Amino acid sequence: MQQAKKISKANRPVTPVQPTREHVPGTQQAKRFKKIKLLTIILTCFALSLVVIAQYSALVVMNYRLGSVRSELTETRESVRALELEAAQLGSVSRIEEIAREELGMVEPEVNQLHVISASQRERYQPGE
Repeated sequence: MQQAKKISKANRPVTPVQPTREHVPGTQQAKRFKKIKLLTIILTCFALSLVVIAQYSALVVMNYRLGSVRSELTETRESVRALELEAAQLGSVSRIEEIAREELGMVEPEVNQLHVISASQRERYQPGE
């Protein structure tokens, strides 16, 4: 009988045993899922690092601009101070008097050339007199 069993087993075609995916823990699908998950995590970390780097580079650019604007403001303030000083010097009474005498040939009026006008004389003044 045992020989009969051996012969029947030998005549039967052998089919390879294929494990089902649910029972084998290290299948290709599980490996693929882990790879996709790892790739997703790596890409997310890369994208977040790019965002952080972009923020820091924007901060550096803004600090550079702020520094240049501050230096420009300092230069403008110095220029305003210099122009105010020059305006004060040009508008001084002594300088205006000097220009009037030297360049325009003006002289101070004599005492008999001065006429003092009071408010009461103005009221009596009629145009065309």
